[in-house]
Amino acid sequence: MDYVAELQQMNIQNAIKGGVITKLAEILPLLTKEKLNLLAGNYEIKGRSKLKKQELADALYSSILDVREMSMGLLIATAKEWDLVKELLAVPALQDDTLFPGTYLFLMNAGLLYSFYDQDKLYYVLPEEIKETYAKVVVASFLKERERCQLVHQYILAAMNLYGVCPVDKFRDIFNAQNEEPLTEDEFDQITDLLTRREQSWHFDGERLISDYFDPDNEEELDALLERMKDKPYYIPAKLELLKYADPGYFEQTPQLTGLEQYILQFVCKDKELVTHLMDDIQLACSMEEPVEVIMAEFERRGIEFETRDQLEMTIQLIINVYNHTRVWSNGGYSPVELRQITSGEAPVDNIVPFNRPAAAGKIGRNEPCPCGSGKKYKKCCG
Repeated sequence: MDYVAELQQMNIQNAIKGGVITKLAEILPLLTKEKLNLLAGNYEIKGRSKLKKQELADALYSSILDVREMSMGLLIATAKEWDLVKELLAVPALQDDTLFPGTYLFLMNAGLLYSFYDQDKLYYVLPEEIKETYAKVVVASFLKERERCQLVHQYILAAMNLYGVCPVDKFRDIFNAQNEEPLTEDEFDQITDLLTRREQSWHFDGERLISDYFDPDNEEELDALLERMKDKPYYIPAKLELLKYADPGYFEQTPQLTGLEQYILQFVCKDKELVTHLMDDIQLACSMEEPVEVIMAEFERRGIEFETRDQLEMTIQLIINVYNHTRVWSNGGYSPVELRQITSGEAPVDNIVPFNRPAAAGKIGRNEPCPCGSGKKYKKCCG
């Protein structure tokens, strides 16, 4: 099954089978009782387990159209979800067979959006009653509140990507230094409480914002990170640069990473797509402070082999250089080179062989110590 067909099947599973209906009062009774119970749980309708199907539908009708409830849902809708709502407002139904489920599932789970599968086509609907309530919710004051909520959320996501963990006081200091309207403690609490009404990639423990990389199973790892971060400064780029880190896939494309990629393409592997993915994984491994032998395993996993010792040694040296210029959580977002410069006052020095050095001849002996420094024989490590 190709990607488009697989995507369509996922969307069909979420859709009501049959002709498009645009009235919420007529749509809700078409849902299964299981789906109605899930929606009722999201709205915390009391006694929902004892209600009959039509009673559930009636209770949900009132809750979904509650101005306050709709306001909270729309405040935390993502940019893509918000754009979809505005698109649906303009049409009775939107026909789209390739809409990604992540774009609409939050709205569907809030009872604001419904999909239909009719004559091999998928349709998406914002019911008429919801459009009427939307007009009462979305006024100038709401749009300002939504903009503020979304901005705070972007800062939280950026802080999690850049630091992994951030004390609330430090977070507010960063936000307030870069924005005219200060973020108060009460406003922060209100916004985070609102944002956590939906699943997030972070959590708030009352004192710190913490990436969900840390869960109850690796609390010791969080404690170790906090210990390593103790008394270190935080790297705080300008606002536009900082907010780039709100994208979970963003990282700084350093000259060192570019140099490594160029060397690999010139001397080791000509497959550009393969090397591009390799660079992504190497950057991630460096940011997580993985040892060199773990990073080198990425080459083996892709079947990339080194013909000479010189190639391997040069690659390892370039990887170390990439690591030294990669931003890491334990340094408060600073790279090792930057932090060393800040704490020692010394100019950074890279002990790197010139890039254009040709690869020397000479195979690596399989029983020789591996140049990566792991202490293992080459055949048991990078070989």
